[in-house]
Amino acid sequence: MTVQRVDVCILGGGMAGLTLARQLLLRRQQTGKPMLQIAVIEHRHFPVPEATHKVGESTVEIAAHYLAQTLQLQEHLSTHQLPKFGLRLFVRGGSPVADDLADYDEIGVSRVLPVPTYQIDRGRLENHLAAECRDAGVQLLSGTTVRKLELNPGAHRIRVRDDSSERTLQAGYLVDGSGRRAWLRGQQGLSRPARHTNHAVWYRIEGALDLDTWSGRSEWRARCQGTPRRLSTNHFTGPGYWVWLIPLASDTTSVGVVFDPRYVPLEQINTHQRLLTWLAAEHPLLASRLSDRAPLDFHVLKDYAAGCKQVFSADGWMLTGDAGVFADPFYSPGADFIAFANSFITELICGGLDADHYRKFQTYYMAFFNNTLSLYRGQYGGFGDRDMMVLKTIWDYAYYWGPLAKLFFTGRFADHGFMQRMEPQLLRGAALNAGMQRQFRNLAALGRRRGGEGRFFDHHELPYFHQQKNELLQGYTDRAECQLTDSVSRLEALASELNGLRDEVERGGPMPSLQQLAQRPVFC
Repeated sequence: MTVQRVDVCILGGGMAGLTLARQLLLRRQQTGKPMLQIAVIEHRHFPVPEATHKVGESTVEIAAHYLAQTLQLQEHLSTHQLPKFGLRLFVRGGSPVADDLADYDEIGVSRVLPVPTYQIDRGRLENHLAAECRDAGVQLLSGTTVRKLELNPGAHRIRVRDDSSERTLQAGYLVDGSGRRAWLRGQQGLSRPARHTNHAVWYRIEGALDLDTWSGRSEWRARCQGTPRRLSTNHFTGPGYWVWLIPLASDTTSVGVVFDPRYVPLEQINTHQRLLTWLAAEHPLLASRLSDRAPLDFHVLKDYAAGCKQVFSADGWMLTGDAGVFADPFYSPGADFIAFANSFITELICGGLDADHYRKFQTYYMAFFNNTLSLYRGQYGGFGDRDMMVLKTIWDYAYYWGPLAKLFFTGRFADHGFMQRMEPQLLRGAALNAGMQRQFRNLAALGRRRGGEGRFFDHHELPYFHQQKNELLQGYTDRAECQLTDSVSRLEALASELNGLRDEVERGGPMPSLQQLAQRPVFC
C-alpha cells in the first residue's frame, strides 16, 4: 500500500476541522511561506444537509470575531447566516403560562449591543468552508473513515477507507477535530471526568417561530426596538433545565432542552412526544406553538460535558473542538473553544514552536476551560430563579467580556511573555469568578422558582456592558495590559456590589430593574 505524505492531517471535516484548515492556509498566505499540504478526513459526503443535526448553532463574541475577522468570513456571515439578537431568558415563576408571553419575566436586550454575533446554520457554514478549502488546495477526503492511527513524532500514520479502497497517509502533524468520535482522546486514554453530568435532547422544525406574536400587549411588543425577538437565542427556564429556540437561515428552527437529570429525568423527554407532554406541563404556551410542528429529526446526548488530560503534544498531535473538551451549551462557548484551540494549533504548526510552548498553551487553554466549566457545575437548579439569573448573567457577561474576550480580541493569549506578566491579574480575576460561582451554586441548591411578574431586565441599560464591548471592537493591542488590569479591578468592585445586592434580595428586598442598577457607580 502506497503512503501519501502531507504536512498536516486533520481528522474531521466539521466546523472545528475546516476552520483550522482555513486558518492554517490564511496564516501561510499572510507570512508568504510555501503552502502547507493539508488533508482533511471526513466520514460524511459533501455537501452536507443544511439545518444539520449538530448542536451548537449560536455564537458569542469570541467565536463571531474568529469567524468574521480571523477567518475572513464576514461576507458569508452577513449574507448567508442570521444576525443574533443576544441571549434572552423567559422565567415563568410558580405558575405555568398558557396564553401570554408577557406574563414571563424577560432577561435580555432591548437593542443590539456592539460586536455582532450570529445564529449559524452549521450545514451551510461547513459546506461553504469545504468549498473554500478545496479551492485553496486542501485535500478533502469526504466519505472516508479512519481505520487505524499510529502516532510517531513527525511521521504519524493514518489508515483510512473510502467507498472503494484503503490508503495510508503520513503526516508531520495530526489534529483530531472529529467531534464526539474523539479518536485520539479514546485511543490515548486522555478522557477526564468533567464532573458535570447533564444531558440534552433536540430537534429541528420547518419555519420560524415569531415570539413577538405570542402576546397582544403593545407595550410588551415595543420593549424590543428594531429587531424581532425570534433572532435571539431564546431560553425558557425552570429548576434544572432550559429550553432553547434558535432560528436558522435555512428557514428552520432548532428546539432543544438541556437539563440536569436530578431535576428532569431523561425518560420524561427522550422522545418527541414525551418532550411535548413535559412541555405542556412546564410551558404550555410554548408547547401549543410546537405541537403541530413535525420534527425533522430528534437527538439525545447524555453526559455531554467532556474533560481531557492533554490537548497539545510536542510529539505533533493536537485536539480541537469537541474531540478535546466541551463544557456546556449555555452561553454557547463551544465555538469559542474551537477559536482558542485552532489559534494555538496554528501558532504551534506555523511557528514551529518548541516543546515548552506546547506545555504553556496547554496550561492556558485548560485554565480557560476550567473557568468556563465553573459557570455550570451545580447551578442548573437555579435556572428557574429569576433573581439568581439576573445576577448571574450580569456577572458572567462581565467576566466573559472582560479578561477572556479581551485576551482573544487583542490576540495576546498566545504571547507567553504577555501572559506571564499578566498572570497575577488573570489569577485574581479567576479567583473572583470562582467566588461568585460558589455563591450561585449556593442559591441554585435551593431549587427555587421566582419570577413570573412580567418584568423586563434589559442588559442594554447598563453602560458598563457598552464600555466592555466597545473596548473589544477597538482592540487596543498595545493597551492590553492596562485594559486587563482595569477590567479585573472593575470585576472586584462588581463582585462586591452583586454580593450586596444578593444579600438585599435574600432578606426580602425587591430585585431592582437594570435601569435602576445603571445609576450605581459600578455599572457606569
